[in-house]
Amino acid sequence: MIKTILTAVDGSDHAEKALELAADIADKYKARLVIMHVLMRDASPQQLKKLARAKDLTAEQRELLKRFTEEPEFVPPVTGIGGAYIPLPPPPHLLEPIGRQVLERAADAARKAGVKRVDTTLDGGDPATAILDRAKKEKADMIVLGSRGFGDLKGLLLGSVSHKVASHANVTCVTVK
Repeated sequence: MIKTILTAVDGSDHAEKALELAADIADKYKARLVIMHVLMRDASPQQLKKLARAKDLTAEQRELLKRFTEEPEFVPPVTGIGGAYIPLPPPPHLLEPIGRQVLERAADAARKAGVKRVDTTLDGGDPATAILDRAKKEKADMIVLGSRGFGDLKGLLLGSVSHKVASHANVTCVTVK
């Protein structure tokens, strides 16, 4: 019997499909759905702009988002690594409110799909590790993830989050394309 399902959302199309499946299963089994978001420290300015609902941010956060998306700051290249500038990561006090917005939209969608028990959580750190830790803490019986999030290039180079989670989880994992 499935009692608790964990799904992680980042606003990507694959994560939305994973949320739809997780909500459908949770509704059918009357399971609790835990929706998590891991702060997107590697997010590009374009990704954050797409995810943010600016009207729900404070004036300070809107200004920070505008500066980050229109005038990204870069770290100069390090000798011996090459000539490319590296963009600075988004500030945490911008990532948290945007992450909460992503969670709110996901929770609303799950409730509209009929899920009665929806919990949300915002975590930080390495996404795969955070998902595995959260699954253990919540005593999840199933993890449902999108096959790709926003970190496509990084996933190709280092292995996707969904692959890492499926490889290390002690519960059923479903990867949605």
